[in-house]
Amino acid sequence: MHIIDDKSPFYGLSLEEIKSSNLEVMINIRAFDEHYSNTVQQRISYKGDEILYGARFLPAFAPSEDGRSTVLKVQKLNHHEKLEEAHVAAILEKIKLEQGKV
Repeated sequence: MHIIDDKSPFYGLSLEEIKSSNLEVMINIRAFDEHYSNTVQQRISYKGDEILYGARFLPAFAPSEDGRSTVLKVQKLNHHEKLEEAHVAAILEKIKLEQGKV
């Protein structure tokens, strides 16, 4: 997950600025498939108007049954959940305080 803090290129941008920009976030995942003994890749990109506000990705990976490796469930890469408005508002308030806008 990408946390938007003062080190993020998205820090301080409004939703309107993100949606109207030529922004595109590209995600590349590379893993090893033990069953086929092969390297596999998944590429996903999100343009500014596809970025969801007030949402977060759900976990797409978990420990293997024996606990020796991590299992990536590629079909879950886009699964997300909406956050409650109060949670989003608290995050925005914190950002405003940090920027001295309150």
